[in-house]
Amino acid sequence: MTVTEMNYNSTTMEPITHHVSTSSQLDQDDEILGSTLVWIFIILRAIQGIMSMLGNLVTLIAVYKFESLRENSACRLVAALGVADFFGGVLPFTSKIARSSISSVSLLNAQCYVRVICTLLFGYGNVYCTLLCTIDRYIFITKPLRYFTIVTPKRALRAILIAWFLIVLQITLIMSLAPSPDAEVKCLLAKEMTRLAFYATLAQFVLITFCIIVPIYSVIGYTSWKLSKNEPHITNYPPEAQAAQKRKLRERKMAKTVGLVLGTYLSCYTPFLVFDIVTSFLYSRPYPFEIILVKRMLYIVYNFQAIFNPFIYGWKNVQFRKAYGKLLGKKCQVTPIQ
Repeated sequence: MTVTEMNYNSTTMEPITHHVSTSSQLDQDDEILGSTLVWIFIILRAIQGIMSMLGNLVTLIAVYKFESLRENSACRLVAALGVADFFGGVLPFTSKIARSSISSVSLLNAQCYVRVICTLLFGYGNVYCTLLCTIDRYIFITKPLRYFTIVTPKRALRAILIAWFLIVLQITLIMSLAPSPDAEVKCLLAKEMTRLAFYATLAQFVLITFCIIVPIYSVIGYTSWKLSKNEPHITNYPPEAQAAQKRKLRERKMAKTVGLVLGTYLSCYTPFLVFDIVTSFLYSRPYPFEIILVKRMLYIVYNFQAIFNPFIYGWKNVQFRKAYGKLLGKKCQVTPIQ
C-alpha cells in the first residue's frame, strides 16, 4: 500500500508526485497483534508446515514404493490429495518467514508469485482431488460388481493428470490477471495477491464442495449404511466367495476413510471461510485486535487438515499403516490389497 504525496514545483506550480511506502495490511495486522503473538503464530505455522510436508511426503513415498498401494486406484487418488496437502505445508515458508529473510527486491517479487501459486495449488488441489476420491467411492458403492473394470489404476492416473492439468491451467489464467508486484514498494502487493488467490478458490470450494461433493457423499454414506445393515457376516459366505467379499469390505472401508477426510476438510476450512467473509462485510481495515487474533487462530485450524490426512490414512487403512511402519523402520509385511 502506498500513499501519494503532492508537492508543487516553485517555478511552474505543477504538482510533483512521489510514493511513500507505508506498511501493508499484513504488516498493520502484525503491529496490532504485537511481536510476541506474531512470532508465536510464525512458529506454529512453521511447525505445521514441517509436519504437513513430512506426513504427506511419507504418504507419497508409500504409494510409490509399495505395489500393493500403487496398483490400487483409490490409493492413487489419495496420493494426489497428498500432493495438494504437501503444498499446504510449503505455504508458511513463502510468507512472513520468507519476507523477513529476503532483502533482494527481485526475490521478494518472486516470493509473491510463489506464495500465490502455492495457495492455489493447495486450495484447488484439495477441491479437485477430494472430488475425484468422492466420484471413485460413488462408483464403487453404486456399482460394486463393475467397479474394478470401470475404475482401473491407469484410468485413475489419467483422471489425476486431467485434474492437475485443469488446476495448472486455472492458476496460469489467474496469474496472468494478477497485478504485478511493484518493485518500488518492495512487494507490498503480496497481501492483495494472496486475497486474489483466496477468492479465486472460494467460488470453486462453495460450488464443487457443497453443491457436488457433499450431496454425492450423502448418497454414498446412506447406501453404504444400508448395504452393511442388510449384508450377512463374511463367515456366512461360501469359502470361495469370502476373498471377494473381503476385498469389497476393504474398499468400503476406504469409503469411510475418504468420508473422514472430507469431514476434516469441511471442519477445518469452513469456520475460517465463514469468519473471513463475515468480517470483510462487518469491519473495515485495520481490523480490531480480537478479530485479527481469532482470524489467525482459525487459519491455524484450517491448515491442520493437511496434517490430519496422513494420520487418517494410517488409522483407517491397514495397508497404509503397514507401509508407514515399513518406511519408518518397523518390520512388517504389506499384503496385497487387490
